Amino acid sequence: MKNKSIFTRQNQTLIDLFRDAQHPDKVLCVPIDYAKQTHMALFCNGSGRQLKKPFPVKNNPEGIAFLLDAVKRICRKHHIKREHVFFGGEDCGTFADNFIYALREAGFVVMGVNAADAARQRENLQASTDKLDLLGIAKMLLDMQGSLAGGQIGKEYALRSLTRHRSQQVQMRTATGNRIHQLVDQLFPGFLDERLSGIPPFSEASLYLMEDRFSPRQIARRQDKALLRQLKARGLQHPEATMAKLKVHARQVLEHPPKLAGTLQASLAGQVSLRRCLGRNIELTNREIAQQLALIPGAMLTTIRGIGITLAAGVAAEIGSPGTQPSTRRLCSYAGIVPRVKQTGGPEKGARTGSVSRRCNHILKNFIVQCGNHLGQHGPADLKEDHRRRGANGQHADFGMARRCLRMGMRLMRNQEAYIPPGLRLLHDEADIQNLRAYYLELWPKLLDKWVKAKAADTAFHKDNPLGQWRERIQAIYEIELPLPKKK
Repeated sequence: MKNKSIFTRQNQTLIDLFRDAQHPDKVLCVPIDYAKQTHMALFCNGSGRQLKKPFPVKNNPEGIAFLLDAVKRICRKHHIKREHVFFGGEDCGTFADNFIYALREAGFVVMGVNAADAARQRENLQASTDKLDLLGIAKMLLDMQGSLAGGQIGKEYALRSLTRHRSQQVQMRTATGNRIHQLVDQLFPGFLDERLSGIPPFSEASLYLMEDRFSPRQIARRQDKALLRQLKARGLQHPEATMAKLKVHARQVLEHPPKLAGTLQASLAGQVSLRRCLGRNIELTNREIAQQLALIPGAMLTTIRGIGITLAAGVAAEIGSPGTQPSTRRLCSYAGIVPRVKQTGGPEKGARTGSVSRRCNHILKNFIVQCGNHLGQHGPADLKEDHRRRGANGQHADFGMARRCLRMGMRLMRNQEAYIPPGLRLLHDEADIQNLRAYYLELWPKLLDKWVKAKAADTAFHKDNPLGQWRERIQAIYEIELPLPKKK
Protein backbone atom coordinates (compact mmCIF):
# COMPACT_ATOMS: atom_id res chain seq x y z
CA MET A 1 0.00 0.00 0.00
CA LYS A 2 1.34 3.40 -0.99
CA ASN A 3 1.99 5.73 1.96
CA LYS A 4 0.33 9.11 1.61
CA SER A 5 2.37 12.16 2.54
CA ILE A 6 0.92 14.70 4.96
CA PHE A 7 2.69 17.49 3.00
CA THR A 8 0.14 17.59 0.20
CA ARG A 9 0.99 21.16 -0.86
CA GLN A 10 4.68 20.56 -1.47
CA ASN A 11 5.90 20.89 -5.02
CA GLN A 12 7.21 17.69 -6.57
CA THR A 13 9.91 19.52 -8.56
CA LEU A 14 11.44 20.92 -5.36
CA ILE A 15 11.08 17.58 -3.57
CA ASP A 16 13.10 15.93 -6.34
CA LEU A 17 15.68 18.73 -6.29
CA PHE A 18 16.28 18.38 -2.53
CA ARG A 19 16.36 14.59 -2.78
CA ASP A 20 18.94 14.72 -5.58
CA ALA A 21 21.14 17.11 -3.58
CA GLN A 22 21.12 14.58 -0.68
CA HIS A 23 21.60 17.32 1.93
CA PRO A 24 19.85 20.70 2.42
CA ASP A 25 23.21 22.47 2.72
CA LYS A 26 23.91 21.49 -0.89
CA VAL A 27 20.86 23.39 -2.17
CA LEU A 28 20.91 27.10 -3.03
CA CYS A 29 17.60 28.96 -2.71
CA VAL A 30 17.37 32.45 -4.23
CA PRO A 31 14.18 34.25 -3.12
CA ILE A 32 13.42 37.42 -5.10
CA ASP A 33 11.09 40.28 -4.25
CA TYR A 34 10.08 41.50 -7.71
CA ALA A 35 9.71 45.17 -8.62
CA LYS A 36 9.40 47.12 -11.87
CA GLN A 37 12.84 48.69 -11.76
CA THR A 38 14.97 46.94 -9.13
CA HIS A 39 14.36 43.54 -7.50
CA MET A 40 15.72 42.45 -4.14
CA ALA A 41 17.30 39.00 -3.74
CA LEU A 42 19.19 37.00 -1.13
CA PHE A 43 21.01 33.67 -1.03
CA CYS A 44 20.34 30.93 1.49
CA ASN A 45 20.91 27.19 1.58
CA GLY A 46 18.29 24.50 2.04
CA SER A 47 18.76 24.55 5.82
CA GLY A 48 17.78 28.22 5.98
CA ARG A 49 21.30 29.59 6.60
CA GLN A 50 21.80 32.95 4.92
CA LEU A 51 24.75 32.88 2.51
CA LYS A 52 24.47 36.43 1.17
CA LYS A 53 22.58 39.39 2.57
CA PRO A 54 19.74 40.99 0.53
CA PHE A 55 21.07 42.86 -2.49
CA PRO A 56 19.49 44.77 -5.40
CA VAL A 57 19.16 43.31 -8.92
CA LYS A 58 18.17 45.45 -11.90
CA ASN A 59 15.18 44.30 -13.98
CA ASN A 60 17.17 44.24 -17.23
CA PRO A 61 19.75 42.07 -19.07
CA GLU A 62 22.59 43.50 -16.94
CA GLY A 63 20.70 42.47 -13.81
CA ILE A 64 20.30 38.92 -15.12
CA ALA A 65 24.02 38.69 -15.89
CA PHE A 66 24.91 40.10 -12.47
CA LEU A 67 22.61 37.66 -10.65
CA LEU A 68 23.83 34.60 -12.55
CA ASP A 69 27.45 35.59 -11.92
CA ALA A 70 26.73 35.94 -8.19
CA VAL A 71 25.09 32.49 -8.22
CA LYS A 72 28.14 31.02 -9.94
CA ARG A 73 30.51 32.47 -7.35
CA ILE A 74 28.43 31.42 -4.32
CA CYS A 75 28.07 27.88 -5.72
CA ARG A 76 31.84 27.63 -6.17
CA LYS A 77 32.43 28.85 -2.62
CA HIS A 78 29.99 26.42 -0.96
CA HIS A 79 30.43 23.49 -3.38
CA ILE A 80 26.83 23.55 -4.64
CA LYS A 81 26.01 22.10 -8.03
CA ARG A 82 24.27 24.31 -10.60
CA GLU A 83 21.33 21.90 -10.96
CA HIS A 84 20.61 22.29 -7.24
CA VAL A 85 19.94 26.04 -7.53
CA PHE A 86 16.40 27.38 -7.73
CA PHE A 87 14.77 30.80 -7.70
CA GLY A 88 11.39 31.95 -6.44
CA GLY A 89 9.21 34.95 -5.78
CA GLU A 90 5.65 36.05 -5.21
CA ASP A 91 3.15 35.78 -8.03
CA CYS A 92 3.02 39.33 -9.36
CA GLY A 93 2.28 41.46 -12.39
CA THR A 94 3.58 41.11 -15.91
CA PHE A 95 6.55 43.40 -15.20
CA ALA A 96 8.53 40.38 -13.91
CA ASP A 97 7.55 37.90 -16.65
CA ASN A 98 10.57 38.59 -18.89
CA PHE A 99 12.94 38.36 -15.93
CA ILE A 100 11.46 34.98 -14.94
CA TYR A 101 11.59 33.77 -18.53
CA ALA A 102 15.30 34.70 -18.78
CA LEU A 103 16.09 32.65 -15.66
CA ARG A 104 14.15 29.69 -17.00
CA GLU A 105 15.92 29.96 -20.35
CA ALA A 106 19.22 29.78 -18.44
CA GLY A 107 18.12 26.35 -17.21
CA PHE A 108 17.03 27.16 -13.65
CA VAL A 109 13.86 26.23 -11.78
CA VAL A 110 11.82 29.34 -10.96
CA MET A 111 8.92 28.99 -8.52
CA GLY A 112 6.01 31.28 -7.69
CA VAL A 113 4.39 31.48 -4.25
CA ASN A 114 1.13 33.03 -3.14
CA ALA A 115 1.66 36.54 -1.79
CA ALA A 116 -0.84 36.13 1.07
CA ASP A 117 0.78 32.88 2.22
CA ALA A 118 4.23 34.44 2.07
CA ALA A 119 3.03 37.42 4.12
CA ARG A 120 2.00 35.09 6.93
CA GLN A 121 5.55 33.72 7.05
CA ARG A 122 7.15 37.08 7.91
CA GLU A 123 9.00 37.53 11.19
CA ASN A 124 7.11 40.78 11.83
CA LEU A 125 3.43 40.83 10.92
CA GLN A 126 3.11 44.53 11.75
CA ALA A 127 5.59 45.74 9.14
CA SER A 128 6.40 45.06 5.51
CA THR A 129 9.77 45.82 3.95
CA ASP A 130 11.69 44.25 1.09
CA LYS A 131 13.91 42.34 3.53
CA LEU A 132 10.98 41.02 5.57
CA ASP A 133 9.16 40.02 2.41
CA LEU A 134 12.24 38.12 1.22
CA LEU A 135 12.32 36.09 4.44
CA GLY A 136 8.65 35.16 4.04
CA ILE A 137 9.26 34.07 0.44
CA ALA A 138 12.34 32.09 1.47
CA LYS A 139 10.40 30.19 4.14
CA MET A 140 7.73 29.24 1.61
CA LEU A 141 10.35 28.03 -0.87
CA LEU A 142 12.31 26.04 1.71
CA ASP A 143 9.02 24.44 2.75
CA MET A 144 8.89 23.33 -0.91
CA GLN A 145 5.61 25.11 -1.60
CA GLY A 146 4.66 26.97 -4.75
CA SER A 147 4.19 26.33 -8.44
CA LEU A 148 6.20 26.89 -11.60
CA ALA A 149 6.42 30.65 -12.13
CA GLY A 150 4.99 31.78 -15.44
CA GLY A 151 3.30 28.42 -16.05
CA GLN A 152 4.17 25.96 -18.78
CA ILE A 153 4.97 28.09 -21.82
CA GLY A 154 3.19 26.41 -24.73
CA LYS A 155 -0.10 26.24 -26.59
CA GLU A 156 -2.21 26.30 -23.40
CA TYR A 157 -0.28 29.34 -22.17
CA ALA A 158 -0.96 31.19 -25.44
CA LEU A 159 -4.63 30.22 -25.28
CA ARG A 160 -4.88 31.44 -21.69
CA SER A 161 -3.55 34.85 -22.71
CA LEU A 162 -6.15 35.05 -25.47
CA THR A 163 -9.12 33.99 -23.32
CA ARG A 164 -8.19 36.40 -20.54
CA HIS A 165 -7.74 39.18 -23.09
CA ARG A 166 -11.19 38.40 -24.49
CA SER A 167 -12.73 38.49 -21.00
CA GLN A 168 -11.29 41.96 -20.45
CA GLN A 169 -12.65 43.13 -23.80
CA VAL A 170 -16.12 41.78 -22.97
CA GLN A 171 -16.05 43.63 -19.64
CA MET A 172 -15.08 46.85 -21.44
CA ARG A 173 -17.91 46.37 -23.96
CA THR A 174 -20.37 45.80 -21.12
CA ALA A 175 -19.19 48.98 -19.41
CA THR A 176 -19.57 50.86 -22.70
CA GLY A 177 -23.10 49.49 -23.08
CA ASN A 178 -23.99 50.72 -19.59
CA ARG A 179 -22.77 54.23 -20.44
CA ILE A 180 -24.78 54.18 -23.67
CA HIS A 181 -27.88 53.25 -21.66
CA GLN A 182 -27.32 56.27 -19.39
CA LEU A 183 -26.97 58.65 -22.34
CA VAL A 184 -29.95 57.21 -24.24
CA ASP A 185 -32.13 57.50 -21.13
CA GLN A 186 -31.61 61.25 -21.41
CA LEU A 187 -31.64 61.72 -25.18
CA PHE A 188 -34.39 59.27 -26.19
CA PRO A 189 -35.98 57.38 -23.27
CA GLY A 190 -37.09 53.86 -24.17
CA PHE A 191 -35.14 53.63 -27.44
CA LEU A 192 -33.14 50.61 -26.22
CA ASP A 193 -36.33 48.79 -25.15
CA GLU A 194 -37.36 46.73 -28.18
CA ARG A 195 -40.95 46.52 -26.92
CA LEU A 196 -41.28 50.31 -27.19
CA SER A 197 -39.10 51.24 -30.17
CA GLY A 198 -39.17 48.01 -32.17
CA ILE A 199 -35.38 48.26 -32.70
CA PRO A 200 -33.26 45.43 -31.21
CA PRO A 201 -30.81 47.07 -28.76
CA PHE A 202 -27.23 47.40 -30.00
CA SER A 203 -28.08 45.94 -33.40
CA GLU A 204 -26.58 47.54 -36.51
CA ALA A 205 -29.76 49.56 -37.04
CA SER A 206 -29.68 50.71 -33.42
CA LEU A 207 -26.01 51.77 -33.57
CA TYR A 208 -26.59 53.57 -36.88
CA LEU A 209 -29.38 55.69 -35.43
CA MET A 210 -27.44 56.54 -32.25
CA GLU A 211 -24.15 57.58 -33.84
CA ASP A 212 -25.29 60.84 -35.49
CA ARG A 213 -27.63 63.63 -34.22
CA PHE A 214 -29.64 61.24 -32.11
CA SER A 215 -32.86 62.62 -30.62
CA PRO A 216 -36.60 61.81 -30.77
CA ARG A 217 -37.33 65.04 -32.63
CA GLN A 218 -34.71 64.33 -35.31
CA ILE A 219 -35.94 60.75 -35.85
CA ALA A 220 -39.58 61.83 -36.00
CA ARG A 221 -38.74 64.37 -38.75
CA ARG A 222 -36.67 62.02 -40.93
CA GLN A 223 -38.01 61.18 -44.39
CA ASP A 224 -39.68 57.78 -44.43
CA LYS A 225 -38.13 56.69 -47.70
CA ALA A 226 -34.54 57.47 -46.66
CA LEU A 227 -34.94 56.02 -43.18
CA LEU A 228 -36.55 52.85 -44.55
CA ARG A 229 -33.66 52.37 -46.98
CA GLN A 230 -31.10 52.66 -44.17
CA LEU A 231 -32.97 50.22 -41.93
CA LYS A 232 -33.20 47.65 -44.74
CA ALA A 233 -29.49 48.01 -45.50
CA ARG A 234 -28.70 47.10 -41.89
CA GLY A 235 -30.68 43.88 -41.91
CA LEU A 236 -33.65 44.96 -39.82
CA GLN A 237 -36.62 42.60 -40.08
CA HIS A 238 -40.04 44.09 -40.90
CA PRO A 239 -38.58 47.58 -41.45
CA GLU A 240 -41.85 49.28 -42.43
CA ALA A 241 -43.70 48.27 -39.24
CA THR A 242 -40.64 48.95 -37.10
CA MET A 243 -40.18 52.45 -38.57
CA ALA A 244 -43.80 53.33 -37.88
CA LYS A 245 -43.54 52.06 -34.29
CA LEU A 246 -40.31 53.99 -33.73
CA LYS A 247 -41.78 57.28 -34.95
CA VAL A 248 -44.90 56.86 -32.82
CA HIS A 249 -42.71 56.29 -29.76
CA ALA A 250 -40.50 59.29 -30.65
CA ARG A 251 -43.52 61.61 -30.48
CA GLN A 252 -44.55 60.31 -27.03
CA VAL A 253 -41.35 60.67 -24.97
CA LEU A 254 -40.05 63.56 -22.90
CA GLU A 255 -37.23 65.49 -24.54
CA HIS A 256 -33.93 66.45 -22.97
CA PRO A 257 -32.91 70.07 -22.26
CA PRO A 258 -31.82 71.67 -25.58
CA LYS A 259 -28.67 73.14 -23.99
CA LEU A 260 -27.38 69.59 -23.25
CA ALA A 261 -28.13 68.19 -26.71
CA GLY A 262 -24.71 68.76 -28.27
CA THR A 263 -22.79 67.41 -25.28
CA LEU A 264 -24.94 64.29 -24.92
CA GLN A 265 -24.91 63.52 -28.64
CA ALA A 266 -21.12 63.90 -28.88
CA SER A 267 -20.65 61.60 -25.87
CA LEU A 268 -23.04 59.04 -27.33
CA ALA A 269 -21.32 59.06 -30.72
CA GLY A 270 -17.98 58.39 -29.03
CA GLN A 271 -19.39 55.49 -27.00
CA VAL A 272 -21.01 53.95 -30.09
CA SER A 273 -17.72 54.15 -31.96
CA LEU A 274 -15.93 52.51 -29.03
CA ARG A 275 -18.49 49.71 -28.87
CA ARG A 276 -18.09 49.01 -32.58
CA CYS A 277 -14.32 48.83 -32.17
CA LEU A 278 -14.58 46.47 -29.19
CA GLY A 279 -17.02 44.28 -31.11
CA ARG A 280 -14.56 43.92 -34.01
CA ASN A 281 -11.71 43.15 -31.61
CA ILE A 282 -13.74 40.48 -29.82
CA GLU A 283 -14.65 38.89 -33.15
CA LEU A 284 -10.98 38.74 -34.20
CA THR A 285 -10.00 37.34 -30.80
CA ASN A 286 -12.71 34.68 -31.06
CA ARG A 287 -11.26 33.48 -34.36
CA GLU A 288 -7.76 33.26 -32.94
CA ILE A 289 -9.06 31.43 -29.84
CA ALA A 290 -10.75 28.85 -32.06
CA GLN A 291 -7.52 28.34 -34.04
CA GLN A 292 -5.48 27.86 -30.86
CA LEU A 293 -8.07 25.57 -29.22
CA ALA A 294 -8.09 23.33 -32.30
CA LEU A 295 -4.43 22.48 -31.68
CA ILE A 296 -4.80 21.09 -28.14
CA PRO A 297 -6.78 18.26 -26.46
CA GLY A 298 -9.14 20.86 -24.97
CA ALA A 299 -10.92 20.83 -28.34
CA MET A 300 -12.53 17.54 -27.25
CA LEU A 301 -14.70 19.51 -24.79
CA THR A 302 -16.72 20.80 -27.73
CA THR A 303 -18.05 17.25 -28.30
CA ILE A 304 -20.30 17.83 -25.26
CA ARG A 305 -23.61 19.31 -26.37
CA GLY A 306 -24.07 22.71 -24.74
CA ILE A 307 -20.34 23.52 -24.53
CA GLY A 308 -19.17 25.93 -27.21
CA ILE A 309 -15.72 26.99 -28.29
CA THR A 310 -15.49 29.97 -25.93
CA LEU A 311 -16.28 27.96 -22.78
CA ALA A 312 -14.14 25.00 -23.88
CA ALA A 313 -11.19 27.31 -24.53
CA GLY A 314 -11.56 29.07 -21.19
CA VAL A 315 -11.64 25.83 -19.19
CA ALA A 316 -8.86 24.13 -21.17
CA ALA A 317 -6.58 27.17 -20.93
CA GLU A 318 -6.97 27.56 -17.17
CA ILE A 319 -6.52 23.90 -16.15
CA GLY A 320 -3.52 23.46 -18.46
CA SER A 321 -2.09 20.57 -20.41
CA PRO A 322 -3.40 17.07 -19.57
CA GLY A 323 0.13 15.98 -18.67
CA THR A 324 0.48 18.62 -15.94
CA GLN A 325 -3.07 18.75 -14.55
CA PRO A 326 -3.37 18.13 -10.79
CA SER A 327 -6.00 15.87 -9.26
CA THR A 328 -9.69 16.60 -9.70
CA ARG A 329 -9.98 17.38 -5.98
CA ARG A 330 -7.30 20.06 -6.15
CA LEU A 331 -8.69 21.50 -9.39
CA CYS A 332 -12.18 21.82 -7.88
CA SER A 333 -10.68 23.66 -4.91
CA TYR A 334 -8.59 25.82 -7.26
CA ALA A 335 -11.75 26.71 -9.19
CA GLY A 336 -13.65 27.60 -5.99
CA ILE A 337 -16.57 25.21 -6.60
CA VAL A 338 -16.31 23.11 -3.43
CA PRO A 339 -17.73 24.31 -0.08
CA ARG A 340 -15.57 24.82 2.99
CA VAL A 341 -15.95 22.23 5.76
CA LYS A 342 -15.30 22.78 9.47
CA GLN A 343 -15.30 20.01 12.05
CA THR A 344 -14.10 20.27 15.66
CA GLY A 345 -15.02 18.98 19.12
CA GLY A 346 -14.15 15.32 18.63
CA PRO A 347 -15.55 12.56 16.43
CA GLU A 348 -18.99 12.93 18.03
CA LYS A 349 -19.36 16.36 16.45
CA GLY A 350 -20.43 16.39 12.85
CA ALA A 351 -18.86 18.51 10.14
CA ARG A 352 -20.43 21.82 9.21
CA THR A 353 -20.52 22.79 5.55
CA GLY A 354 -20.08 26.46 4.74
CA SER A 355 -19.88 28.59 1.63
CA VAL A 356 -17.22 28.31 -1.05
CA SER A 357 -13.93 30.10 -0.52
CA ARG A 358 -13.28 33.44 -2.19
CA ARG A 359 -9.65 32.48 -2.63
CA CYS A 360 -9.67 30.73 -6.00
CA ASN A 361 -9.06 31.22 -9.70
CA HIS A 362 -12.07 33.42 -10.43
CA ILE A 363 -11.57 33.20 -14.19
CA LEU A 364 -11.73 29.38 -14.14
CA LYS A 365 -14.67 29.55 -11.74
CA ASN A 366 -16.59 31.80 -14.12
CA PHE A 367 -15.99 29.50 -17.10
CA ILE A 368 -16.68 26.19 -15.33
CA VAL A 369 -19.86 27.41 -13.58
CA GLN A 370 -21.14 28.69 -16.93
CA CYS A 371 -20.44 25.20 -18.30
CA GLY A 372 -22.48 23.68 -15.48
CA ASN A 373 -25.38 26.01 -16.23
CA HIS A 374 -25.21 25.34 -19.99
CA LEU A 375 -25.24 21.59 -19.41
CA GLY A 376 -28.39 21.96 -17.34
CA GLN A 377 -30.07 24.10 -20.01
CA HIS A 378 -28.80 22.70 -23.32
CA GLY A 379 -26.72 19.59 -22.56
CA PRO A 380 -27.39 15.89 -23.20
CA ALA A 381 -30.49 14.38 -21.63
CA ASP A 382 -28.63 12.60 -18.81
CA LEU A 383 -26.79 15.79 -17.78
CA LYS A 384 -29.94 17.92 -17.94
CA GLU A 385 -31.68 15.39 -15.69
CA ASP A 386 -28.76 15.45 -13.25
CA HIS A 387 -28.92 19.25 -13.10
CA ARG A 388 -32.68 19.14 -12.44
CA ARG A 389 -32.27 16.49 -9.73
CA ARG A 390 -29.59 18.49 -7.93
CA GLY A 391 -31.77 21.58 -7.95
CA ALA A 392 -34.78 19.64 -6.68
CA ASN A 393 -32.67 18.30 -3.78
CA GLY A 394 -31.78 21.83 -2.67
CA GLN A 395 -28.20 21.66 -3.95
CA HIS A 396 -26.38 24.34 -5.91
CA ALA A 397 -27.05 22.69 -9.27
CA ASP A 398 -24.63 24.85 -11.30
CA PHE A 399 -21.75 24.17 -8.88
CA GLY A 400 -22.52 20.44 -8.78
CA MET A 401 -22.61 20.21 -12.57
CA ALA A 402 -19.43 22.30 -12.76
CA ARG A 403 -17.60 19.69 -10.69
CA ARG A 404 -18.95 16.92 -12.91
CA CYS A 405 -18.01 18.88 -16.03
CA LEU A 406 -14.48 19.31 -14.73
CA ARG A 407 -14.13 15.56 -14.17
CA MET A 408 -15.54 14.78 -17.62
CA GLY A 409 -13.39 17.40 -19.31
CA MET A 410 -10.16 16.11 -17.77
CA ARG A 411 -10.96 12.57 -18.92
CA LEU A 412 -11.87 13.65 -22.45
CA MET A 413 -8.67 15.67 -22.74
CA ARG A 414 -6.41 12.90 -21.41
CA ASN A 415 -7.98 10.15 -23.55
CA GLN A 416 -8.76 12.43 -26.52
CA GLU A 417 -12.22 10.93 -26.87
CA ALA A 418 -15.70 12.38 -27.38
CA TYR A 419 -18.43 12.51 -24.77
CA ILE A 420 -20.66 9.42 -24.87
CA PRO A 421 -23.91 9.06 -22.86
CA PRO A 422 -23.77 6.42 -20.07
CA GLY A 423 -26.13 4.05 -21.89
CA LEU A 424 -23.73 3.74 -24.85
CA ARG A 425 -20.44 3.27 -22.98
CA LEU A 426 -20.65 -0.52 -22.60
CA LEU A 427 -20.91 -2.52 -25.81
CA HIS A 428 -22.45 -5.99 -25.51
CA ASP A 429 -23.77 -6.85 -28.96
CA GLU A 430 -24.27 -5.57 -32.50
CA ALA A 431 -27.29 -3.52 -31.45
CA ASP A 432 -25.13 -1.43 -29.07
CA ILE A 433 -22.62 -0.80 -31.85
CA GLN A 434 -25.41 0.35 -34.17
CA ASN A 435 -26.70 2.72 -31.48
CA LEU A 436 -23.21 4.16 -31.04
CA ARG A 437 -22.88 4.64 -34.82
CA ALA A 438 -26.21 6.47 -34.82
CA TYR A 439 -25.03 8.65 -31.93
CA TYR A 440 -21.84 9.70 -33.74
CA LEU A 441 -23.79 10.45 -36.93
CA GLU A 442 -26.19 12.64 -34.91
CA LEU A 443 -23.35 14.35 -33.04
CA TRP A 444 -21.24 15.14 -36.11
CA PRO A 445 -23.34 17.90 -37.80
CA LYS A 446 -23.67 19.83 -34.53
CA LEU A 447 -19.97 19.50 -33.73
CA LEU A 448 -18.96 20.51 -37.25
CA ASP A 449 -21.29 23.52 -37.15
CA LYS A 450 -19.54 24.89 -34.04
CA TRP A 451 -16.20 24.94 -35.80
CA VAL A 452 -17.53 26.13 -39.16
CA LYS A 453 -19.13 29.17 -37.52
CA ALA A 454 -15.80 29.90 -35.81
CA LYS A 455 -14.06 29.58 -39.21
CA ALA A 456 -11.65 27.01 -37.78
CA ALA A 457 -13.01 23.70 -39.15
CA ASP A 458 -9.97 23.10 -41.39
CA THR A 459 -7.60 23.44 -38.45
CA ALA A 460 -9.76 21.53 -35.97
CA PHE A 461 -10.25 18.46 -38.16
CA HIS A 462 -6.76 18.34 -39.62
CA LYS A 463 -5.30 14.86 -39.30
CA ASP A 464 -2.51 16.08 -36.99
CA ASN A 465 -4.85 17.69 -34.43
CA PRO A 466 -6.90 15.97 -31.69
CA LEU A 467 -10.35 16.29 -33.27
CA GLY A 468 -9.01 15.26 -36.67
CA GLN A 469 -7.35 12.17 -35.20
CA TRP A 470 -10.56 11.32 -33.35
CA ARG A 471 -12.60 11.68 -36.56
CA GLU A 472 -10.34 9.35 -38.53
CA ARG A 473 -10.37 6.82 -35.69
CA ILE A 474 -14.16 6.79 -35.43
CA GLN A 475 -14.60 6.48 -39.19
CA ALA A 476 -12.22 3.50 -39.31
CA ILE A 477 -13.63 1.66 -36.28
CA TYR A 478 -17.35 2.11 -36.92
CA GLU A 479 -17.20 2.26 -40.72
CA ILE A 480 -19.13 5.51 -41.00
CA GLU A 481 -18.56 8.72 -42.95
CA LEU A 482 -18.17 12.04 -41.10
CA PRO A 483 -17.97 14.45 -44.06
CA LEU A 484 -16.16 17.77 -43.95
CA PRO A 485 -17.45 20.87 -45.75
CA LYS A 486 -16.26 21.25 -49.31
CA LYS A 487 -13.57 23.82 -49.85
CA LYS A 488 -14.56 26.75 -52.03
